[in-house]
Order: sequence, then C-alpha cells, then structure tokens
Amino acid sequence: MKKLIIILLFLPLMASAQWKNLSRGYGYVMLHQKSFGGGITYDYGFNPYLAAGLGVEFTSFEDHLMIPTFVDVKIRYPFKKLEPFINGQFGYNNYQVTYQYQYTDLNGNPATTNYQKTGRDFYGVGAGISYMFGKVGVFASYTFRGYTYKFPSFTANNQVISFPEDKPTANLISAGIVF
Repeated sequence: MKKLIIILLFLPLMASAQWKNLSRGYGYVMLHQKSFGGGITYDYGFNPYLAAGLGVEFTSFEDHLMIPTFVDVKIRYPFKKLEPFINGQFGYNNYQVTYQYQYTDLNGNPATTNYQKTGRDFYGVGAGISYMFGKVGVFASYTFRGYTYKFPSFTANNQVISFPEDKPTANLISAGIVF
C-alpha cells in the first residue's frame, strides 16, 4: 500500500516531465481549396501515441477572410525519426460576409436589404507524416473538412426570407515545421 501511495504521488511529476518529449507544435502553410493560408497548432502529448491541442488558421473562402479555431486530436505511431499520424479537428469557423438581397417592394419599387453569411462549426479528418531531425522536424498532411455556414432570417415585403444552411466541404494540403 505504501508503494502505491508513493507511485501515485510521483505520477504527476513523471507526467509533467514527459510532456516536453511528447508534445508537438506545428507551424505550416496550407492550400485550402485554391486559396493559400497558414496556421499553427500545439498538441499536448498524453503518451507517444495520443495528443490533443488547439489550433488557429488564417485562410480564405470565396475570396473572404476565414479564421478557423479548433481542437486537434492526433493518433501517432512513432518509429525512429518518422511519425505517421491521423488526426481529427473540431472547431468554429470565424467567417462573416455581407450580401445584398434585391427584391421589389409592395409599391413595385426596387429595394435592397443586407444580410450576413456567418461561419459556424466544422469538422476535419486527415492523415500525415512528420520526420524529426532531433527536436525540430518537418511534416506534410492532407485534411478533409466539412463546414457549416448560417444565414439569418430577415423580412422583405412583410414576408420572412430565410436560406438553408450552407455546408460546403474543402480539401487541405499542409506542410511545415514541427517543433
């Protein structure tokens, strides 16, 4: 019993001593559909095979700025200097674009109202490989993403106008450094 208590007391010290060897930061450039962007992700390594962390990217969608923020989960299989991985990303898509809706009012005159398309949640699944030169390395990955965009309802000619949610998908190719 005494050994068990001592082991339990030292467990946090052992876990915190390992995080530097198991955790990874990723700085990268990416091709998001036909737009270039970049991002950074930091994953805390729970053990050599499982890591989770946060990420942020700057890219564009339909020629407008998009800033995805997300939780990144990686399952890795390290052997020697190579580290193949699969990953899942779940987050929020910071995106806001103003559009104009043109219609004819009740008097027959042309009228215009503005409405906004805003980002919502997204998911991503992918795979990649990293090669470590010591504490620093390089990586390349592919991620498939599904986004959700929402439109608010508005009134035109005393009628409520609403649009269905937009759910496009995107292919991401990323390459960068691991630190």
